[in-house]
Amino acid sequence: MTGLRKYEKPPQPSNRPSPGLLLKRAHQSQVVSSSVRLLLLASSFLGYAIVSLALIAVALELMCWPIWYVLPAQRQQGQRASPVYAGADWASEFWKEETLRQQTHKEYIPFRLWGVTKWNSKYINNDPGAGGVWRRTVNPANCDAPHRVIVWIFGGSTTYGTAVPDWATIPSYLSGDLNAASGNCVVVSNFGVEGYVTDQELILLVEQLKAGGHPHIVVFYDGVNDSALAWPTSGSPMAHPSFGTIKSRVEGTLSGRLDFLRQSYAVRVAYEVLAHLHQVASFSPLVSKAQPNVFAVVNNYEANLKIARALGDAYHFKLYCFWQPMLTYGKKPLVPFEQRMATADADGASVESAWLLTMASVYREEERRAAQSGEVVFLGTLFDSIREPIYVDEAHLGPMGNKLAAQAIASYIRDHPEK
Repeated sequence: MTGLRKYEKPPQPSNRPSPGLLLKRAHQSQVVSSSVRLLLLASSFLGYAIVSLALIAVALELMCWPIWYVLPAQRQQGQRASPVYAGADWASEFWKEETLRQQTHKEYIPFRLWGVTKWNSKYINNDPGAGGVWRRTVNPANCDAPHRVIVWIFGGSTTYGTAVPDWATIPSYLSGDLNAASGNCVVVSNFGVEGYVTDQELILLVEQLKAGGHPHIVVFYDGVNDSALAWPTSGSPMAHPSFGTIKSRVEGTLSGRLDFLRQSYAVRVAYEVLAHLHQVASFSPLVSKAQPNVFAVVNNYEANLKIARALGDAYHFKLYCFWQPMLTYGKKPLVPFEQRMATADADGASVESAWLLTMASVYREEERRAAQSGEVVFLGTLFDSIREPIYVDEAHLGPMGNKLAAQAIASYIRDHPEK
């Protein structure tokens, strides 16, 4: 056995990494650790930035919220200051109701986009009725059905009765005037909706006819809202108010997706401030650009009335169309309150003044056409001889103004039964 060698295992490779590999791994670990730290740092910074921006946005909203509600309050305070309310013991209580009502959200209505929101209080009542919610009209308490005359009146906020109680709207005064001079019982329905133009009113008329309504007389009372569409920034002279906003939302554009930002108080206050900082020179090109829109607006208005007349022939009702007054058009002797508004509107140093200049161009064109055709009764100069206070703002009237407008409408209807 001495000649045999003892078996020896071959040397096994060591499991310990080499110094170079250890250094490489250590470096990689340091790189990963640094990347993680940088990522965590970036995430922390981003989170801090987002939280900071959110806090700043919240702070701005909280700061601008009272400012924004002061702005309409100031405008309403201007309306309340109108001498049309002098001596009215109901005015203070009415304006509390009106302020709350105007803060309610509009409800979406198919095709017409929005309608009248249900509201009931002492002086303002929007009641559910035929085909929607409508402002209450003061009509005769008892009306014999066989001798009832049905009158529908369409229009915007002046027809609806913004800034006056139920009894002081144009439809309520119209009912009183028509019933006072008629052997029949006249029932007037107020289909006025704040912000409506004749396109929306025409759709509303069609809806009411399709629902089975049978008016004997239909009245359109318009002017201000249709004229406003001639202002170039409205988006289209043959559209509806808020055209650009609604269009971008439907199309899903970036501006439409971010449109909610416009509803923030901070952005709305910023828009108000920027609008007041503009100089008149920046609006001059827009006023010149509006001239083609003036003709487009009037053409569209008259085309709507032509369709309404065709509906009158088909559904056997008489159509009467009236173009409403506006503070900055005509030659009314202005009381100091009205004079201050007219002077501010004529200074040419704001969007509103340039906008009203454009609207006046629409008024001039419609006055010319109404005189030629005789199909529209132009009431833009109705108050030229009235020295008493009439206006609450540039378009809305107090009780006396609404009463005079209703008298003019009733007088024309009585004198032109052949329509």
